Amino acid sequence: MEEQDYKTPKALMAAVVGMGVLIIVGVVVLVGVVIHRMNAPHQPAPASAIPLTDARNAHLALGPGEHMLAITRVHDDLLAIQIASKEHERIMLWNVATGQVQPGLETTQP
Repeated sequence: MEEQDYKTPKALMAAVVGMGVLIIVGVVVLVGVVIHRMNAPHQPAPASAIPLTDARNAHLALGPGEHMLAITRVHDDLLAIQIASKEHERIMLWNVATGQVQPGLETTQP
């Protein structure tokens, strides 16, 4: 009896090689995305809206030449307001729920 050699169909071989290439490309892309996300600066989640029901009760006294640089949410109803002028910078704390503005930190610029 003669033994016949079994030949793998070319279409099956092409499919196996193609899937192998796709697996390798997928792994490389996945590793690249993970590395990119690890090196990207973290974006904080957007803060939920704070109701400004008592905003009319707050009084923020700005001196001559002063201006607000930033307002940052510290806690649920507490905002930190950065105020700057040529001579100094200061941070005020505004409790939105009560409408109170409290002095915070103050620095002088050289």
